Amino acid sequence: MKERWETRIYLAGWSQDLEYRRDAILHYGNAFDLVNPMSITWDDINQNVNKNLQDTWLVKRDKRLIDTCDILVAKVEHVPVGEIMVGTFMEIFYAYENCVPVFLISSDEKIRSNSWLKFHCKMAFESLNKCFEYLLDED
Repeated sequence: MKERWETRIYLAGWSQDLEYRRDAILHYGNAFDLVNPMSITWDDINQNVNKNLQDTWLVKRDKRLIDTCDILVAKVEHVPVGEIMVGTFMEIFYAYENCVPVFLISSDEKIRSNSWLKFHCKMAFESLNKCFEYLLDED
């Protein structure tokens, strides 16, 4: 029997949006190898990484994970006042610069039509389901 090649997908997005990653894994984890960078907690990092090196360790780990992926899916939405998504935008740029195709998910048309995001993303979708159904058809 021939083994099926699984597409490996990095799930980028706001660190607090655990529901997006949970839904992706629940509904599409059987079709794709989904990489959830939020599978590690700050408690894990605090216990295992020198405090002065934690930020460096985390960024290098995420870059290594992206390097192992075929695709990066990034969910970009407005976040609560005082919160930021710098990491997600850096992951998008890193993936793009390293020839990992980026697919954007956002319910906001202004975000999907942003010139910088359009340039760095292969396609943009208004929902997780539309994005992953497209990826299933392409697989």
